[in-house]
Amino acid sequence: MALEGNSVRGAYILRHQQFSFKGKILSGAFIQWPMSEGIVDKKYNLIGLQLLVDAIKRQPLIFALGMGGYGEPLPKMLQALGWSMYTVPFFFKVIHPQQFLKNITYLRTIKFGKLLLEFLRITGSGWLGIKLSHALTESKKLRDNSLFFEVVDNFAHWSDELWERCKDKFSMIAVRNNEALNILYPEGRKRFIRLKILQNGEVVGWALVLDTQMANHKQFGNMRVGSIVDCLALPQNTFEIVAAATMFLEKAGVDIIVSNQSHISWCRALRRAGFVSGPSNFIFAASKELAKLLIPFDTNKITVHLNRGDGDGPVRL
Repeated sequence: MALEGNSVRGAYILRHQQFSFKGKILSGAFIQWPMSEGIVDKKYNLIGLQLLVDAIKRQPLIFALGMGGYGEPLPKMLQALGWSMYTVPFFFKVIHPQQFLKNITYLRTIKFGKLLLEFLRITGSGWLGIKLSHALTESKKLRDNSLFFEVVDNFAHWSDELWERCKDKFSMIAVRNNEALNILYPEGRKRFIRLKILQNGEVVGWALVLDTQMANHKQFGNMRVGSIVDCLALPQNTFEIVAAATMFLEKAGVDIIVSNQSHISWCRALRRAGFVSGPSNFIFAASKELAKLLIPFDTNKITVHLNRGDGDGPVRL
């Protein structure tokens, strides 16, 4: 906390965790909820910078994630300080076109957007267009009979074995062994759906998904939203994980499935499964010391493994 006498003028949280950089395990931290009175009182404009300097002193390998877009105060400050930044892609797949057209608040607020969406919904042309898009973009392997998945209560020894196979395949990834996963997604939290995914009897990966009924959500209205929040697999097996998670959520009855994924293999897998990319305000920002581990940043940023399981976690899904 930044104190002036007995008054709090700013604060932040550092969330410490272990990361693998191509197999080398190092401690890093996520800067969480930095806030300063400088937002409303120019007298305290420097508090935000002072908080950030303090955080870097405590942990040089620090990053920010999310932040709501480049126009927000925090990413503007990080850009000015020379942090390396990257927009984590956002993907979605419409399962029930009528519900999507009726509830997609973001598009309905655009000029003439509501009229156009109502026309597409009432005439059925929107349904036809979305289903045709699926037919053209979905891989035929999406319904692979060799895939088997089961809902599990926790992450057991099998997730450790998978982690050992995967940990050196990414330029950066938070440690995802069973100890870390069971802290992030504790047993008993019913909203966390853990899918253990096998192919021909062998564990090839896992996915952490959500099935959330929205109510007057600012983007999704009253849709039932499925989210592929977190996942792990070898890069060559990412499609199988996306396929299994998609099949599970489709059968559950969601209206739309969404996911933020940074790694190029996951992005390709989502496209093969019929997902399309949309606008993203989910930004990854690496401190100068952290960015040194990812040199060249523009090349290695696409093999960083980040999703909505990182940073704040799936707090708005």
